[in-house]
Amino acid sequence: MIYTYILIVLIVFIVFFKYTKKLKKENSKLKSQIEGQKCSDFNLNISTDMQKQKEVEMRKYKVLEFLTKYETITNDQVENLFKVSNSTAYRILEDLEREGKVEQIGNTGRNVYYILNRFKK
Repeated sequence: MIYTYILIVLIVFIVFFKYTKKLKKENSKLKSQIEGQKCSDFNLNISTDMQKQKEVEMRKYKVLEFLTKYETITNDQVENLFKVSNSTAYRILEDLEREGKVEQIGNTGRNVYYILNRFKK
């Protein structure tokens, strides 16, 4: 009778050991899949960020081209040129001003326009 209990306990341990070994293997597979997904997501985020940055730089370049041709540009013109919101147009012009490439003429409202900065800072 005692041998039967020992045999049952031994079988339970063997089954438990095999089951935990299988779980560890599956867990390690899941971890590697998660890591792979994290890397994939990270690369996707980087490429998306790079694409956005490229688009921003392209817009700035087009504003500078516009200025070389027409000498002045307004926020409304930038909005219409790129089909963007007022705040996005403002950010584009502000970035160019911060970089010293354009100069703002006027303070507020409809009297504000931008010209190429001939005396770069």
